[in-house]
Amino acid sequence: MSGLITGGSYSSLPKRRLKEETCRLFDYKVAKHKDKPVHLAHYRDAEGNIVAQKVRYPSKEFAVMGDASNIVLYGQHLWKTGGKRIVVVEGELDALSYSQCAPGWPVVSVPQGAQSAKKYIKKSIDFLEAFDEVCFMFDNDEPGSKAARECAELITPGKATIATLPLKDASDMLVENRVKELLTSVYNAKSVRPDGVVNGKELWDAVSKPQVLGVPYEFPSWNKVLFGLRPREIVTLTAGSGVGKSTIAAQIAYDLAIRHGKKVGYIALEESVARTGLRFMSMQVGRPLHLPQDLSEDERRRAFDATLGSGNFLMYDHFGSLDSDHLLAKLKYMVTGLGAEFLFIDHLSILLSGGDFMTGNGDERKQIDYTMTKLRSFTEQTGAGMMLISHLKRPSGDKGFEDGLDPTLSSLRGSQSIAQLSDAVISVSRNASDGQNTLKVKCLKNRYAGITGDIGHLRYNPTTATLEEVDGDFSETVQETDAF
Repeated sequence: MSGLITGGSYSSLPKRRLKEETCRLFDYKVAKHKDKPVHLAHYRDAEGNIVAQKVRYPSKEFAVMGDASNIVLYGQHLWKTGGKRIVVVEGELDALSYSQCAPGWPVVSVPQGAQSAKKYIKKSIDFLEAFDEVCFMFDNDEPGSKAARECAELITPGKATIATLPLKDASDMLVENRVKELLTSVYNAKSVRPDGVVNGKELWDAVSKPQVLGVPYEFPSWNKVLFGLRPREIVTLTAGSGVGKSTIAAQIAYDLAIRHGKKVGYIALEESVARTGLRFMSMQVGRPLHLPQDLSEDERRRAFDATLGSGNFLMYDHFGSLDSDHLLAKLKYMVTGLGAEFLFIDHLSILLSGGDFMTGNGDERKQIDYTMTKLRSFTEQTGAGMMLISHLKRPSGDKGFEDGLDPTLSSLRGSQSIAQLSDAVISVSRNASDGQNTLKVKCLKNRYAGITGDIGHLRYNPTTATLEEVDGDFSETVQETDAF
């Protein structure tokens, strides 16, 4: 016991309502150190030898005497053979208080409070596992709650419980003479399971509510298959070059922002923000404003105020490729800082064209895997819904996707992670080479409802600059060269 304070005596602690016999049981003494009255809590190693002291001063400051490198839980030496239940508290006075309220029931405390509780629980894990139940009753504050959860997860599943007190700790409960509530909190302690493990009998609130449609698509046939757009989902839209992907995405974004009042983040990497803005204004006035139009300034202003001026469209002023981590930072700001609920990225391939920044090489498949994993994690963490435009790889035959060839999931460019990590994959096809103006839409993947196959046809109306759902007629051709 070299370096320890000697002497001292066992005494009741009236301010804490603790009896002398309780202090004697736990070897908790009152002494003098440097002419100041102090409390001495004797700490032992696993063999029960006193190796250190925690010294508590009247100012509630603490000092440690002796060698604390091998100490175990305070009071551990009192309970050698295991038993039905042991309570673990955060401080020595809490251990004494609970013991006095529940004589004979094992209780220990961690040596240095919540911040190092996990460390000492690990050291004494074999001792604790000898009990049928290990109840953590730490301080009723955020550090205490966090530490109790961390420590409980170290114990064999099903053994650990967490007790919640109405006051700060067990000592305060005794001082306020709320003994019955203290004991009841242990009896009513909640069992701790590993994160994510749920008993089905607890799911009534989750399953009793009628399932509702997500935010409806403008196109009725899509809703019959996809049941709307939902938060946390990635919908990938794919087609050959020039078939109409951007037009569809922009019209869905417009419908979300204007008809449903949702805030939308729209990242168009192949066009300027002015061109994107004109897409939305065109849908408002029913005329393609990116082409020469006889439109007065007042009419143009009204179109602006009704769309871009609503504040529901968020865009990023960047033309060309950029790395995915940089883009994710912009997307996060749109969602968490500006309140965007749905995000559109047009398109994935140009996001990868920077090449080496992600993987240290130019492997497109690895880059797509990396980016899709990041996007999947992003939607889960933020709750935002996302529509992602993806290109297709070049087919092996003479006929291309721009010539009316129907895409499949295996046609997605670069990596199967696009299909695997998307909640839905929608393909669009038309014979753009022959000027065909009707688009065939298919659902290639549908995690939510499982329905796949044809989901209708869309026809571009060059007069109104919008797509309309129609019965398919692929014989029609038109001469407009910049419809999509």
